[in-house]
Amino acid sequence: MLEVITGGEAGGAQRHVRDLARGLGARGHEVLVLHGGGDWLDRQAGIRARRVPWLVRDISPGRDATAVVRLAREIRRFRPAVVHAHSSKAGVVARWAARLARVPAVYTAHGFVFTDPTLSPRARRVYRWVEAASGRLARTVIAVSRRDLEAGRALGIARLVYIPNGVDIPPGGRARRPGAEPVVGFLGRFTREKGFEVLVEALATLEERPRLAVAGAGPLAEAYRAWCDRAGIPAVFLGWQDDPAAFFAAVDVLVLPSWKEGLPYTLLDALAAGLPAVATDVGGMGDVLRPLAPDWVVPPGDPAALGRAVRSALAPPADFAARARAHIAAHYSLAAMVERTAAVLEEAAGWGRA
Repeated sequence: MLEVITGGEAGGAQRHVRDLARGLGARGHEVLVLHGGGDWLDRQAGIRARRVPWLVRDISPGRDATAVVRLAREIRRFRPAVVHAHSSKAGVVARWAARLARVPAVYTAHGFVFTDPTLSPRARRVYRWVEAASGRLARTVIAVSRRDLEAGRALGIARLVYIPNGVDIPPGGRARRPGAEPVVGFLGRFTREKGFEVLVEALATLEERPRLAVAGAGPLAEAYRAWCDRAGIPAVFLGWQDDPAAFFAAVDVLVLPSWKEGLPYTLLDALAAGLPAVATDVGGMGDVLRPLAPDWVVPPGDPAALGRAVRSALAPPADFAARARAHIAAHYSLAAMVERTAAVLEEAAGWGRA
């Protein structure tokens, strides 16, 4: 099987690919991961990953057509039973390349780009058209959130399935921090779609401002620091966290103020550890968090609502951690994600039924 993703740096979609490649390997499949840059996937144990430098994020019709042809050659060389595409750019390139190589394709949408409200209306229309056209090339399109499932149906994509991301439940959970100065945590890539500026505005509305611990990396690192400085928010920037357990132990609530998401592992990991979380109602985050704490799910771009939810989550119910861990174990397990995705891939390859 061939897994294709635009970037090989650390991120949620890349973690999905790593976990899936390991799971498919455990089922006896030979798996190769192709990506366009970064070394995180290359360093992960238990998978075979390789960079192909012509698979880039920037859109260029001529260069992208060349990428389709080159990827088709890679497909013919590796001869996979199925091509599994991830992320918007690689998702389009890989589906067209698979069609050219006459190999079945499956696409996992980790949040459709055209749902991002920070993009211009014209850009969203273009991305919507591209996804509608490319959707016809895949045997199956996998949506990691119910919202993306409905968005795909609205595009007219015929074969859609919902398979949310999954995580393991860490043993023991997370110890609470009674009596300590409250700390709000943010963990993610430093990009516009993550809504960090809304979190800063939200904390500025609170009478007693908690400290802010920021973990991650990305192109807007300097802007993130500047937003905190201008608002007078005490913040410490900790860099990327490959293992978030120590970070979760050091904060009292995780906040995901995103404008656009699929189903972030950050939220699943936090709840699996028993950490309270506040999230905007985008992608699959509301589906995950609402059964546990409906008041902690807020509209995107609303600093006042976000601030109220953070204040509430800093004093969670005593049974929250146990309920959160049980909820993730029941509905968002890694084993279930691998099993269901493998069934879709095996059915596309003609080895069974999904």
